[in-house]
Amino acid sequence: MRIINIPILFILYAIGHGEAFSNQKTWSIEMKSVEVTTSNPDLMDFNGFKVSRVSRGLYALSGNIVLNFEIIEGDANEMEINMYYSSTGKNDYRALPFRIYRQHVIDILNSVYKEGAMENFASCSNLPQFEDKFEPPLVKDTYYMDKCQFDESGFPNHAQEGFYKIEVIGYGEVDWTMILVFKLDADV
Repeated sequence: MRIINIPILFILYAIGHGEAFSNQKTWSIEMKSVEVTTSNPDLMDFNGFKVSRVSRGLYALSGNIVLNFEIIEGDANEMEINMYYSSTGKNDYRALPFRIYRQHVIDILNSVYKEGAMENFASCSNLPQFEDKFEPPLVKDTYYMDKCQFDESGFPNHAQEGFYKIEVIGYGEVDWTMILVFKLDADV
């Protein structure tokens, strides 16, 4: 099973739309919203998740994940990531033809998280940081994000203007979702 991180998703989408690449980005991106749900707040809860504007054109994500159980290798806790596109941002999102298929949380930490997100969280959260491989368990704790910003360096220079929705779904001890919506505008 092949893992694709989020910047690669944008590259694939741009290539799929025949976009040419140059040395300069022709777009800007704005994080519009974050929405989180949980089936059992006693086991896992999300507190205070919000998008905030740090400065012009720069947005950040903040919030707490309260994890009241340990995640160990081989248990039932899995995740998947889906990506959708809409030209309007209304209820016309369509699934993009790539995703991160459902797999164990520890496998996600050792691949997608390590390759595409861990560095972004190093200075703004207490989410796991590791060198080679994450060593389970993911311990019971309150994991915080305090104005975490995302590096766009891995994104393509040209991309389809519109709205992108990234849906992270968790299964197992508790079912949960996190939905992030971004608006991509062409720079003039």
